[in-house]
Amino acid sequence: MNPMTIFLFVLSWYFIGQGCRPPVISVDEVAALYSNTQVIGDIVYKSTRSRNLKLDAYVPVRRLGEPPWIEYSAELKPTLLFFHGGGWTSGNKISRSLFLMPYIQQGFAIVTADYRYLEEASLPEIIEDTRAALHWIYSNQEKYRFDTSRILVSGESAGGHLALMNGVLNKSGLFLQDSLKSFSLRVAGVINWFGVADLIEASSDWDAAFRSLVVGKDSTNAQELLRLCSPVTYIDSSTVPVLTIHGNEDKAADYGQALLLHRLLDQNKVKNKLWTIQGKKHGNFDPLEMSLAVEQIWKFIETESVFKPSHH
Repeated sequence: MNPMTIFLFVLSWYFIGQGCRPPVISVDEVAALYSNTQVIGDIVYKSTRSRNLKLDAYVPVRRLGEPPWIEYSAELKPTLLFFHGGGWTSGNKISRSLFLMPYIQQGFAIVTADYRYLEEASLPEIIEDTRAALHWIYSNQEKYRFDTSRILVSGESAGGHLALMNGVLNKSGLFLQDSLKSFSLRVAGVINWFGVADLIEASSDWDAAFRSLVVGKDSTNAQELLRLCSPVTYIDSSTVPVLTIHGNEDKAADYGQALLLHRLLDQNKVKNKLWTIQGKKHGNFDPLEMSLAVEQIWKFIETESVFKPSHH
């Protein structure tokens, strides 16, 4: 026996002699994230006139301790595509990284992507950016072991709107650059954190400067642009399941948007759930409310059969 084995043997007999069980060493789940996840940062997924757009991938791995250092999962992984908020004018992929941690603990692969702002692109072009990020997942499914039959798309605030757009455009070639129009970019479901769904309705609360920023200088086409960029425009009976998490006192993205969205989903017999956080505004949820909301995500995935059996 080596000295450590002898020490542990003696220690265990000591506790037995004292009528006690040996101490249980538990795994710290936060500490464990390093052991089974690799973050691959700033991958360029699209080049535009104004800048290169980048994404981060959080990929389940096994650490080897020697070259090649990591080994990607042999099993295909459920995948989350997440978009940050910021009114389509600010924010970045790293600023919402704490939204991702529960999914990492559940063994998801995750992609979170930057997109252009309204100062540099139109809203349709911003939606097109996010569609290109989804295409990147499809293009890299073998390398990183993304299961494209189990993609959730999510985001908060403006990112919730962009997630909804990717969810409702499953069968459409809209908002795809020409080189991608032949691809079918399906997702399995949407987790919408207080995003707007009907921009025509939402725009009634916008000030003139922000409305002008969204619709552009040519206001004659404003209504058509807002309709084109509204998730509610595309909802039908084939729409994927949608879970919305929204505070009922939200003024930045009015709670009425959530009610309107889920009423329309019900009318089209789409699997959906609205989880209302009472007395809360735009994302000011406390630790218990966040914990309950995340619990609703896992329940929604399971009870609504969001993920069909994966292909391998």
